[in-house]
Amino acid sequence: MKQSRSQSPRKERRSGLAAVEFALTLPLLMILVIGSIEASNAIFLRQAITIAAYETAQIASAYGGTEIEAKNRGTEILNSYQVKNFTIAVFPPVTAATIPGSKIQVTITAPSNSNSIGPAWFFKDSTFERKFTMYRL
Repeated sequence: MKQSRSQSPRKERRSGLAAVEFALTLPLLMILVIGSIEASNAIFLRQAITIAAYETAQIASAYGGTEIEAKNRGTEILNSYQVKNFTIAVFPPVTAATIPGSKIQVTITAPSNSNSIGPAWFFKDSTFERKFTMYRL
């Protein structure tokens, strides 16, 4: 007959160690994952409003371009990126009769709270803003 070997005392003491280590590291891992998602979302939002500000300023400064056309283009771009609650400001107001060489500044703002995927822990109550300046052609 074979004798069964009992577990060594060392193995008995280590049986729950992996579960304890996992329980201790899980919160840190979750903070890293959620933080990475929030940071990526903030970079995406900033890039979207940068592109929209450039395109809006380009149309507003083009020969014959108007503020309405420029804002429509900016709105179209931001909607395609699914940005919510944004504002587009063009200063000074641009019409087809705006003098060539005039300085035109476009400012786009978007709040991070309404554009966050998850809970806005890291960028809570912050607003992203981009300004772009061009001269009228």
